Amino acid sequence: MRLARGLASAPAALLAGWAHSLAIADPFTGQPHGWLQVLSLAALVWPLAALATGRALHPGAEGRARKSGWLRALWLGWLFGLAWLTGTFWWLFISMHTYGGLNAALAVAAVLALAGFLSIYYALACAAFVALASGQSTRQRPVTAALVFAALWTLAELARGSWFTGFPWGAGGYAHVDGALAFLARYVGVYGLGFVAAALAALLALSGDVRWRQARTMAGAVAVVLVAGGLWAWRSHDLGEGESAARSALTMDVALMQGNIPQDEKFVPGRGIVDSLRWYGEQLEANTAALVVGPETALPLLPRQLPQGYWEALAQRYQTPNQAALLGIPLGDMDTGYTNSVIGLAPGQTITYRYDKHHPVPFGE
Repeated sequence: MRLARGLASAPAALLAGWAHSLAIADPFTGQPHGWLQVLSLAALVWPLAALATGRALHPGAEGRARKSGWLRALWLGWLFGLAWLTGTFWWLFISMHTYGGLNAALAVAAVLALAGFLSIYYALACAAFVALASGQSTRQRPVTAALVFAALWTLAELARGSWFTGFPWGAGGYAHVDGALAFLARYVGVYGLGFVAAALAALLALSGDVRWRQARTMAGAVAVVLVAGGLWAWRSHDLGEGESAARSALTMDVALMQGNIPQDEKFVPGRGIVDSLRWYGEQLEANTAALVVGPETALPLLPRQLPQGYWEALAQRYQTPNQAALLGIPLGDMDTGYTNSVIGLAPGQTITYRYDKHHPVPFGE
């Protein structure tokens, strides 16, 4: 119980949230670590389960602890989310301060304010879990309790990506693009991956306070998930000759472009703009991949501002059969407004493909 009390402290919640951000992409290798995402989330669920019992954190005062448990859960969930999200998009400070000229203190405050606001979703999910759960349910029905937590956590993820600005960056499921759960991505998407990971984290956290019969149930549930993952992984690598040929027919050669144009020069006439137009023009002309994908605002000018014949040459280039391109470019005008968009170039198009970004950063973009 002393360990549960320690995990319910503010520093522990902040540390677990920071580890959660590292799980999505660590700063040393840029790689995701699904196991760390599960462990860091389990470190949050453990004190939440203790709060649900109403006894672990305040021995001898179960009624008072149970009544205030959801408030402490709200606080822990908010701190976890604050550290996680700050660690995910901390680089907005560079965008606002280094390139935007905003005062450093204000830039820090802006990043913390955004992370703090978005963390409210996870704070509410944690409070709801403690309010709905009980000591008896977490001990006797740990699988059900784990699924309840996973459902609430996933609802928080979905709300963050949809309500108000809709800012889904750094969702927990991104930590599993590689690893044991990666096979699920094509079936359930990033939020489904997050649900499964949250359920596993909750099962891990609840495993220390269950009876032997429930422990066997939990072990069986985890084993089913792992065996299913192993079978799908084996199936995807051990294909017969016919099935291997069919799988090959469904693959696509994709080229991802990223011009090394300094951010402070990207939109400067005669420097970054010229470099961008030249480099992307050369790459789009020479690349033979079936699909070529460029980043947002790869072409940093409106179409009508491009050099004469530039866009026409690109459109003609991608009339080649079996080739297409997706390219970021700003669109719009003073009357209709401006958008950060993607244009698709492909042979035989009757209507140009267009996608306008609708999840922008609330400030600084």
